[in-house]
Amino acid sequence: MKKQTRFLETIPNLLLFFLFTACMLATLLAGARVYQRVSSVLDAQFSTTTCINYISAKVRHYDKQDGIGMGRLESVDALALYDTYDGEEYVTYIYSFDGYLMELFCSADGQFLPQDGQQIMPIDNFKISLENQMLFVRCTCKEEEEVTVLDIHSKERGN
Repeated sequence: MKKQTRFLETIPNLLLFFLFTACMLATLLAGARVYQRVSSVLDAQFSTTTCINYISAKVRHYDKQDGIGMGRLESVDALALYDTYDGEEYVTYIYSFDGYLMELFCSADGQFLPQDGQQIMPIDNFKISLENQMLFVRCTCKEEEEVTVLDIHSKERGN
């Protein structure tokens, strides 16, 4: 009789233990899902912010008389950043090609293809335009879009 009473006393304790374990697992799973969603949003924001910051730093570096303009590599529009080294003119093209933000540093009078550039980072969409000393940059990575406008202090090339 005593053994049966002890067994009946342990059943509520076991049920309480299993209930606690189930609640703990449900809380952990919910937290993991929230973490995964927050992590993916932050990753997308990091990519677009990195793209914009990269272009902003390049533009600030080349923001001098005849240092910034627009160019084309075959049918691809590109930001053209001009500089002179040892009396020879060079250009750095920044553009989007084949799903990547690309950069190509080359002689200003050479002929190059878009695929000749260096891949900087994966990117879904990239649009850039230069109007009245204002550089408009639109960057999309992983469905997250960032837009910025940069004021060019020097005259753009060609004007």
